[in-house]
Amino acid sequence: MLSAHGAIRDSGARAAAGAALAITALFAVLVSLAHRWMTDTRAEHGNLARARERTEEERATYIALKAANEAEAMRMQRDFAAERAQNAAALAAERVAMYAKLEEERLQIEGKGFQTGVLFERAGMLEPEPPKRTNLIPFPAPAPGADPQPERTREHGVVGP
Repeated sequence: MLSAHGAIRDSGARAAAGAALAITALFAVLVSLAHRWMTDTRAEHGNLARARERTEEERATYIALKAANEAEAMRMQRDFAAERAQNAAALAAERVAMYAKLEEERLQIEGKGFQTGVLFERAGMLEPEPPKRTNLIPFPAPAPGADPQPERTREHGVVGP
């Protein structure tokens, strides 16, 4: 308005002052709008709230899955312990049965061996053989005046035993 008044009255100072005032006012409005646009965090607050909700959901899901995983691990440990105990009992029973069978077979073999020994004894197969007469050639007796010790050897000029 001051600019228009200065232009009508042909006053350059008033026109310049009005233009400067208008530019300053326009700049202030633009800066105010830019400030409001830059500091408007409503959208970011909404995004943050949604992200927090998703994070809480993921955390709850993670805790539930972790609890389920731990429960499954404990169940598997119990199952494995029960299976080990069952296998140990089955192996113990099998071992007892195998030892009983082995003892029975050993007794049968021992009985057969004893019967075979009795049959051999009755048949005379266990009699010791009489010593065989052999013709041995005797070593010659040393001469009556001979030295019983052998002569010492002399190798390389050294006398030794």
